[in-house]
Amino acid sequence: MDLACVVLAAGKGSRMKASVPKPLVKFEGKSFLEAALLAAKGAGAGKICVVVRHEREKIEAEAKRVCPSCIFALQDEVPGTGRAMECALKILGPSLSPDSLVLVTASDIPLVSSSLFSCLIKKHRTCGAAATLLAAQAENPFGYGRVVSSPTGEVEKIVEEKDASTQERKIRLVNTSVYAFNAGAILQAAGKAGRSNAQKEVYLTDLFLLCRGEGKIMALPCPDPLLLRGVNDSAQLSALQKDWEKRKSLKE
Repeated sequence: MDLACVVLAAGKGSRMKASVPKPLVKFEGKSFLEAALLAAKGAGAGKICVVVRHEREKIEAEAKRVCPSCIFALQDEVPGTGRAMECALKILGPSLSPDSLVLVTASDIPLVSSSLFSCLIKKHRTCGAAATLLAAQAENPFGYGRVVSSPTGEVEKIVEEKDASTQERKIRLVNTSVYAFNAGAILQAAGKAGRSNAQKEVYLTDLFLLCRGEGKIMALPCPDPLLLRGVNDSAQLSALQKDWEKRKSLKE
């Protein structure tokens, strides 16, 4: 299997208010970025592209420490995770075949792992999807994109928090920012998403939905949402640490 991985690490992460860029904040002794890179390597990614912009020198140094063979894509002034993906595809594109698989992960999921990636890859391949996302049932879905899916798991709609209606904000199935794409599908979608949303950004979720033109787009609910909880600020980091310590104590 020809597997590549894109790690999204271009954002400011200003809400974290840390002394280092958010991808370099540590959890259980590893930076968020290290966790993402080790998960990608463990899942068998032969090519890893880290998207950088803000404080890129620090991000690149950490990435090279963990994964010397990784490559980098510089996000331009166009904002949004979708634009970050498009910049990565400009770097990866020439090395991808239509049958290649492209994993994508955010760099702020401290407990992400190779086993989660492998589960996503298996589901994606088994159901013959063009694109698959990892989803989770969140107790408090505030801040996450909501996923509307059919009983068979096909994604009908993804709505970002700032674009969601009052009714849509009640949905607890959320997007975790971990995806698997057929390279042919995401390359076809690149450049076709607009910015007519509340944040005036190119959303990666819009590129995901555009992959429907190449086949099924699926959601895989993760049975353990804690492992995919993203961290945007110090309060969320403290809450994750508390819940993780509780989890570990129950296992002892």
